[in-house]
Amino acid sequence: MLTKILLKKVFSIIFISSLLVGCSVNQLNLEKVKGDNLTFSEYFHAYDGLGERKNIKFYKPLSMNEVQSTSLPDEIKKDIHPVNLDRLPFKVNEEKVYFVTSNSKEGKGISQVQVSYLGNNQYGNTDEFFIISVTESNRNPLEGHDISDQVDSVGNKLKKESLTGDLSIYQQVITTNGALLYRYYNYDEVDKKIAVVGTSANEFYAYYNGSIYHIGYLIDREKNDEEMQEKMLQLAREYILGSSS
Repeated sequence: MLTKILLKKVFSIIFISSLLVGCSVNQLNLEKVKGDNLTFSEYFHAYDGLGERKNIKFYKPLSMNEVQSTSLPDEIKKDIHPVNLDRLPFKVNEEKVYFVTSNSKEGKGISQVQVSYLGNNQYGNTDEFFIISVTESNRNPLEGHDISDQVDSVGNKLKKESLTGDLSIYQQVITTNGALLYRYYNYDEVDKKIAVVGTSANEFYAYYNGSIYHIGYLIDREKNDEEMQEKMLQLAREYILGSSS
């Protein structure tokens, strides 16, 4: 009899725990919206497979000020912190935080956050940006791979830099007239839908503390000299390590 009572208590604890875990993502109290397609690194997709996610759910983007008051899990909120706008080489006209959930091919839940800083031209179109994408991953997709190429698949500069310890950050710099496709989420206020914008960008890619970081920035090419590239590398590195200020 005592054994049956104990088993019932154990099963009750397991059941309640599973409900609480499910609540962390399924009951976000965020507004779901339509969406199409996913964002991922064109160059590193062969290593992380992030373009193959399924069961995708999109949520209406938030302002940075709204993030802490939402029901987003703490493990997601830790990946979202503001960038000092004075350190960006353009005037920021729009700042948004996107949240997307999906499943891997194996059925594991994956959360993705995108933090966007957009600069618009005189016609209101985005022509400059700094965008950070953070996607959960229980493995380092770069582990065991010696990526020593000095250019990417279209001939733009590819540099392997130190992130921290034995972890690396890869920097792609546009140096030719072409570029690999860079994707980011953008919310259409009229259609109430999140679309994927395809463009070109200077990019960073790294794995740190259970997440894949893919960062892109676009500014006037003449401004993106060696000094600027180093500044943006440092900004990306600090964001990833959680010390951007």
